[in-house]
Amino acid sequence: MRLVALVSLVAIATVAVASAGGSSRTKITVWAAPAPAASAYGGLTYGGFSPPSGAMITQQTEVDVAASGDVRIAGVASTLDPASVQIRDLTDATTTLVEQRFTPGAATPTALIARHVGESVTAITPKGDISGVLRSVDAQAIVIEVGAGDQRRLQVLRRDYVQDLRLPPGTDRGSLALRLATKTLGKHQLELSYRATGMQWTADYLAVLDEAGSALDFSAWASIKNTTGASFESADVTLVDGGKSPARYVIAQPVKLLAGQQVQVPLVAAQRKATAKTVVLYEAIPDLSAGFQGYANTDCAQYNANTGPGTAEIAVEVEVPTKEPLPPGRVRMFKRKGDRVEVVSEEPLRSRAGAARIRLDRSTDVVGDRKAVTCTNDEKARTLTERIEIKLENKSKRALDVVVREFAWRWTLFRIDVEDQKSAKGGAQTFEYRVALPPGGKRTVGYTLVYTW
Repeated sequence: MRLVALVSLVAIATVAVASAGGSSRTKITVWAAPAPAASAYGGLTYGGFSPPSGAMITQQTEVDVAASGDVRIAGVASTLDPASVQIRDLTDATTTLVEQRFTPGAATPTALIARHVGESVTAITPKGDISGVLRSVDAQAIVIEVGAGDQRRLQVLRRDYVQDLRLPPGTDRGSLALRLATKTLGKHQLELSYRATGMQWTADYLAVLDEAGSALDFSAWASIKNTTGASFESADVTLVDGGKSPARYVIAQPVKLLAGQQVQVPLVAAQRKATAKTVVLYEAIPDLSAGFQGYANTDCAQYNANTGPGTAEIAVEVEVPTKEPLPPGRVRMFKRKGDRVEVVSEEPLRSRAGAARIRLDRSTDVVGDRKAVTCTNDEKARTLTERIEIKLENKSKRALDVVVREFAWRWTLFRIDVEDQKSAKGGAQTFEYRVALPPGGKRTVGYTLVYTW
């Protein structure tokens, strides 16, 4: 008869790095820092969609399995969500988890000392050493039980009176106390997965124009901040930008994520001396979608009147190797002048799949007018269909390359049913049309959107 033993693992969950050219055994998926709500009504503050945050961490560690009772894996994130823990035994697939207890990492000296309540300690004082069992500790005092039998008593020592405190071996890191049922003793390879808060990333961009303004160096960086309380010496990192249709960015090389630190890694390959194209970005209305994430706007009369000239901006555009728009972030623009580099601007990046754009200045050359030609709200079918037309005019005496940015702002579920020309994705609820306008020329761009909820 085969015996099923309840076993314990006393181990520190270390990162085992594979041989040169291989991948690490730690895999971390990090979600981008959430954007603030755009308004007090709708968005993330009014029952809207709240994107995931934090990180999903998967680690492997080799441990010795013995039939001695308790199970402890140290070195996990102090911000671990205990309800998200998953244990997989890669050595014995029949191993099961019976119970678990999570102890966060000790963030202060008092918290670290408190972990040894009930254990033997030695306090060093000006009048000699005091050894006994630690019974209590707070910011003002340490209580030690000394003596035995009838001589046993509690000694209360002021913290400022204690010169040193000798503690038994222990750890200040977060740990999981587990109980496993397994059929196999000895070496086991365990895979531990869990979600933790305290890790997030943001995107930052750098652009440097050459002196002629015709070529551009463009870099995209992800800044990853780790406040989970755990360190990861070598992790395969995937970054997710959040939202309902998130884009994923796989970092090419293993990343060292040390506790309490921030590290920058390339988000996409840097572009050197890339061709810099000048375009005019035209937005007839601002992006209102952030205010309608929790409920749909079904009022056909709202924001559908003639919108006036709209907003036109001169921007420099560079191609980037992405199949999705780059995530939102700041882009710092510089320009070379002789042996100097001068600051041009610091602006939010505008992006579409395969291209990044940096605003240079306002433009008065392009004006337009946007209106809903038709709008039908079918409450029974829970759909809203509207036909939008944008009339553009080039008031300059030169040909212009114009990018019209439009927003499916009413609701998150939509499709473009009919369009006069093919659009390009500029974000989760943003799409673009590219229009060539001759000097003094006019052009109308139209499309039909169908929202469902």
